Amino acid sequence: MRENANIIQEDKGVKIVPVFPALVSLLSSFEEAYGPYPFLLYADPEKDVFKGFGHQNMNKVKLLSKAAAGVITGQVKHLLPKNPEKKKVVKTSMQKSDIYIQGGTWLFDNNQQLKWKHVDKSPEKHADVSEILHAINHFI
Repeated sequence: MRENANIIQEDKGVKIVPVFPALVSLLSSFEEAYGPYPFLLYADPEKDVFKGFGHQNMNKVKLLSKAAAGVITGQVKHLLPKNPEKKKVVKTSMQKSDIYIQGGTWLFDNNQQLKWKHVDKSPEKHADVSEILHAINHFI
């Protein structure tokens, strides 16, 4: 999303509002290690937004099995980043954040009416940028 933020925000006039199921302190560490971002990041430690939009937690065994299979098949090169700062953030997230909750993408118009959504079924099933741009062009 970061790579296409200018197209989405400036060219299309759509505001990006990423919400993370994490504490503000963890989100700040994430932003320091992985940032900067061309938009603000928001923390939802109680997962009110996620629950309100119907997001589900993936079964822990299933998620861990997917991760292990990804490493074995080579689809996941490094479960943990090599960079020490990023590695620390990922490990902390695994311990203190809800890594099992699935994300999604929601598109609202200026009247706050839902126009399009994509709720992730699993970690690798995010809406890609072409889907998001198509929805923006079609609904906004």
